[in-house]
Amino acid sequence: MTAATDDIHARTPSRPAAPSPAVAADLVAYLGAAAFVVAAVWYGLTTRFVTVANPPAFNPGTLDGLHRWFAWLVTTLSQQRLDTGIAVAGFLCLVPLAAFARDLLGRDRVLARLGSLALPTGALLWVAGEVLHLGGHRAAGLMASHGDPIETVNAILFSVGMLDDAFELAAFALLGVALLAFAGAAIGGPTGNRAVPRAWCGYSLLLGVVLLTLSGAYAANDDLVGVLLGKRCPTDTSHLLVGGALLLPVWLLWTGRLLRTNELTRHAP
Repeated sequence: MTAATDDIHARTPSRPAAPSPAVAADLVAYLGAAAFVVAAVWYGLTTRFVTVANPPAFNPGTLDGLHRWFAWLVTTLSQQRLDTGIAVAGFLCLVPLAAFARDLLGRDRVLARLGSLALPTGALLWVAGEVLHLGGHRAAGLMASHGDPIETVNAILFSVGMLDDAFELAAFALLGVALLAFAGAAIGGPTGNRAVPRAWCGYSLLLGVVLLTLSGAYAANDDLVGVLLGKRCPTDTSHLLVGGALLLPVWLLWTGRLLRTNELTRHAP
C-alpha cells in the first residue's frame, strides 16, 4: 500500500505556487507606473493635438459668455472622465504598495508606519476628490444643457471646484509626508544593513518635497499651481504632470524592484 500510495502521489499534479508578496508588489508598482504614464501621455495628446478644444474667450460677467463656456464644458466631460479614470487606477496602486514599502523598511520603525498610513490616505483622498469633481461637472453639464439658470449652475461648479482643490491640497500634502517618512525610515536604518540604497532615499526626499510644494501652491494661490504646472489642461488633470509623468512612475518602479531584490537576497542560500 505504501508503494501504491507513493505512486499516486507521484502522479498527482502539484499545485502552482502562489506569487510571492514581492512579485505582487512589483506587479502593482508596474501597473501604477503605467497608469500614471498613460494618463500623462494622454494629457499631452489632448492638449497638443486638440482632442479637447480650447475654452472660448469670453467675459465671465456676461450671461452670454457663461452660456458659451458651459457649452464648451459639456464637450470636455467624456475626455475628463477618461483622463481621471486612468489616473485613479494609478493612485489606487499606491494603497497596497504602502504596506509593502513599510515591510521593506521595517515594521518596527515609526517613520515607516507613518508613511504606510499617509500614502494610502493621501491616494484615497485624491480619488474621493476626483469622484466628487467628476460628479459635479456631470451635474453642471446636464443642468446647463437643460436650460437651468446659468448663474446657479456656475455657482454649483465653483463650489465643486473649491472642494476638489481642498481634497487635492490634503492629498498631495499627505503623499509628500509619506515619501519624506519613507526616506527618513530608510536613512535611519542600521549602517551596513539598509534594504534600500541612498539614491532611493534622496529620490524619495525629492518627490516628497515636490508634492508638498504642490500642496502649498493649492493653499497659497491657484494661480501658483498654474505656474508650477504650466498651462493647465482643459480637462483639469494637468497636476498629473508633476507627480505622474515625471516622478511617481520612477519611484513606483524603483520601489517595486527593491522589494523583489530584497526578497531574493533573503532567500538566497
